[in-house]
Amino acid sequence: MCKIKEGIAVKTTGDLQNLVTSVILRQTSTFSVEDICEATRKKLSGSSYDNESDIKKRCAETISTLYLIDCLRNVGNGRYSLAISFPSVNNLRVTKT
Repeated sequence: MCKIKEGIAVKTTGDLQNLVTSVILRQTSTFSVEDICEATRKKLSGSSYDNESDIKKRCAETISTLYLIDCLRNVGNGRYSLAISFPSVNNLRVTKT
């Protein structure tokens, strides 16, 4: 597992995407897009990424993508829960060399 960049270390859109995905996959209870945006903004303190609309768009798109690939369940009222454990090891294959 890689170290997720936070704060001033977030310098690229890839860093931002990794942070958003990490925030989502570390949820232990139900959450909404707004919850994820707020948690992401807190972890961006000191970063040059302060564009509220870009953060919200990225959070919403990531939640939508994770929902479409069955990693999230919609529990109603715009709230979601994880449908997988994190880290998911269901697809881990160990091969002998």
